[in-house]
Amino acid sequence: MAAVVAGVVVVAALLVGVVSLRHSRDRQTGGPAVAASVSIAPSAQPAVAATASAAPTSSATPTASPTPSSSAVPAYTVGGPAPRPAITKDFITFDAQRRAEMGAYALHHYGSSDIHIDPKVIVLHYTCGSAYASAHATFESDAPNMGVKPGVVSQFVIDKDGTIYQQIPLAYVGRHTVGLNHVAFGIECVEECSSGDAQAVSAIMHRKPQLKSLVALVRWLMYRYQISLSDVIGHGMANDSPYFRDLEGWKNDHTDWSQPQILLLRTNVRNGQ
Repeated sequence: MAAVVAGVVVVAALLVGVVSLRHSRDRQTGGPAVAASVSIAPSAQPAVAATASAAPTSSATPTASPTPSSSAVPAYTVGGPAPRPAITKDFITFDAQRRAEMGAYALHHYGSSDIHIDPKVIVLHYTCGSAYASAHATFESDAPNMGVKPGVVSQFVIDKDGTIYQQIPLAYVGRHTVGLNHVAFGIECVEECSSGDAQAVSAIMHRKPQLKSLVALVRWLMYRYQISLSDVIGHGMANDSPYFRDLEGWKNDHTDWSQPQILLLRTNVRNGQ
């Protein structure tokens, strides 16, 4: 992700190396088995390529979630059982205080203080750091982002060796993508960002253990929550999601995992490898 978390104060021993997860991501623009043979069949639900443009509004009254419009791009869901991959639970502190912070954020941005997720989308990120420990420490810190708490956190981080680490219970909203937190699971891949987005994603795609775990996790989440392949997106595509919604008029400014890169990943997900 393209921006650096500002003001993250974390124990120095955990922040050796690059710790700058692109978790200034929630920002206002301008201001054990891996499924290898699960079939994926076309879904009756159409995908969407519509551009979402959220304008600032003073109303916090809940409105209906947007419904995907029709598109020439087919949507897919997993058509058969997709086994749960091996997942290591390494939860951050998600206590009453942090849940309250998340509720206040959700009320301002989505019109409801309910922090239980309604999964419709999977958003891919990368950490912009070389080690899992740095990512976990940043999530644990609960440092304000854009002057607002809670701090950033994605549901999952996948290390370079393919280990999948879960950061918070799947029932809850995390803060990783503007306009989609209430409906999206966030998956981070450990990877540096010094060479740019395309090179970073290419490194992930060519790192077999990490890619295998990513594909398995995406397929399992798609199957468990009936998420369409067309709603497996990158952070760089978030503003165009039909589910995008932000009452404060915030937009994402990240370009990681853009559409060409996601199309390649979707092929792997569709083929189960």
